[in-house]
Amino acid sequence: MRDFLYRSPRFKIDCRMDLIFGDVAVPGICLDVSESGLRGTFASPVPAGIEGLLTLYFDHAGEEGYQIHARVYAARNEETRIRFRYRSVQERLGFREFLKQLAPL
Repeated sequence: MRDFLYRSPRFKIDCRMDLIFGDVAVPGICLDVSESGLRGTFASPVPAGIEGLLTLYFDHAGEEGYQIHARVYAARNEETRIRFRYRSVQERLGFREFLKQLAPL
């Protein structure tokens, strides 16, 4: 019998994002998001293993957003997968509230 791992539900969205690592900021577009991570594309390649500060913008003007620490899990072709790196339970709960603004739960 196979064991199945629970995966957080993903929500299709179209919002801007930026990943900052070191002194480099790379803009991108988030395609879908869950409580554990996201899938998206970036304007320039971002290598797997990079950790940084990710900002997801929930308005198209790019003024209001949510910042969270993240790690690039995989980068294939033009698609990048990112996992969030929560530093506390409060941070996870805060992101859950932010996610409700982006996608209906």
